[in-house]
Amino acid sequence: MAARKSNRFRNEKTVEIMDLRPHSQVLEIGCGPGLALSRCASLVTSGRVVGLDHSGVMIRQARNRLRRQGVADRVDLLEGGIDLLTAWPETFDRVFSLNVIQFQSDKLGFFRALFDTLAPGGLCLTTYQPRLDADGSATARRMIAGIEDALHAVGYENVREIKIIGGAAPATCVVGQKNDPHQS
Repeated sequence: MAARKSNRFRNEKTVEIMDLRPHSQVLEIGCGPGLALSRCASLVTSGRVVGLDHSGVMIRQARNRLRRQGVADRVDLLEGGIDLLTAWPETFDRVFSLNVIQFQSDKLGFFRALFDTLAPGGLCLTTYQPRLDADGSATARRMIAGIEDALHAVGYENVREIKIIGGAAPATCVVGQKNDPHQS
């Protein structure tokens, strides 16, 4: 996963879209080998970066990558699924995932769990690119529409899509924001 150029590009662009600051509080769901986490950790110097993945193999690869890049002390890695978020004591101002949504059977539950961990005004970013599909563009359009519908249903506002890669198998980042009642 880390060696594929398109994966690296998707990770870089998604992190860029987040517009991270040194004090940001960031959670990645399905962190894989840590490509995006390492970039987040290079930008977030006084905040917090957390990576969650159900695979122990991916957590080990991420830990090794972060160690090699000298940012392991800035990232907390957790092995498990989104059920770990139900009693999470803190909030994040950015929660994101890359090519994880297609593995979620309960998309509303997934986005609700992320919504509950977001601080008011926080952003949820979901990047998706279809794979191994003869009709990638149509598959992507259906998935993006489903993501947008789920985000709206849960209560996200300002839902928008940002194209990352065009073509027959486009990569798109869908962004939703948790309402901040103090910003009106």
